[in-house]
Amino acid sequence: MDKRNPFKQPPRPVQITVEAVPDMLDIIELRMEEVALTITRYIDAVAPHVLLIVDAAQVDEVQALITHIDPAATQRVMKLADIDWVTQVQKDFPPFALGRFYVYGSHAKDTVPANHHPLLIDAVAAFGTGEHATTAGCLLALEAIKRKKPYIPHALDIGCGTAILGIGAARLWKNAKITACDNDPVAVRVSDINFKANRIAMRSKAHVSDGYKMREIKRVGAQPVVVANILAKPLMKMAKNAAQHVAPGGTLILSGLLNEQENMVLAAHRAQGLYLKKRLRRGKWSILTLGR
Repeated sequence: MDKRNPFKQPPRPVQITVEAVPDMLDIIELRMEEVALTITRYIDAVAPHVLLIVDAAQVDEVQALITHIDPAATQRVMKLADIDWVTQVQKDFPPFALGRFYVYGSHAKDTVPANHHPLLIDAVAAFGTGEHATTAGCLLALEAIKRKKPYIPHALDIGCGTAILGIGAARLWKNAKITACDNDPVAVRVSDINFKANRIAMRSKAHVSDGYKMREIKRVGAQPVVVANILAKPLMKMAKNAAQHVAPGGTLILSGLLNEQENMVLAAHRAQGLYLKKRLRRGKWSILTLGR
């Protein structure tokens, strides 16, 4: 991937077909949002599978990650024809409204509807376009918090991807500073580009950090709003640090977990003094809003 332009597509994309049991495909699909160019999910009674389009240079990395998630998964790799994947992906990502948010790519020609918060996110960034149930649910959870908290000075986006959730928070709270982080340096570059594209770079910054560990994230201290859309097990491991970053009376939004994983994620956070304020389910995915 071109470091100067992380949206530039590779000349020889590769397709990986992954066959696994549906529950494991759910996790693989969510995790691949961070690395795949496109994701197509098929549910077949005989062979449930997902198709991933990835950068040819990332095939080994992606296959290793899939094997780590599910050693029993079957993977098949196929080279693809040299076509304009940027245009193809853009066609698959039309603008859409979600609550009062309007999510669109730079290719969109339509005017942002009145009384909507614009979120400019290019689909070819591959992770965090707002279409996945977890991302959409987090945006709706942020919107619900805004109705009760008309002003906050700062928000923290952990595992930011494209920083769509941080940008959403910046749209809801016009003067709030946004701090975001991801353990993927490409995601951090994409996030900063998106901050600039959405004209909030003066009050927003992304950092490379594995959760809350890096100095830049530690120094922001406890915040009124924290959102972490990752996966269930990392969320549980981060519960203590998450609680330390939520100010008294503040709110923590958690997602990236399946409905059946709610109890174990809640237990880890309740042990740190947090309590459940609201539960939102979108299909098989859960979005938890916790308070301190």
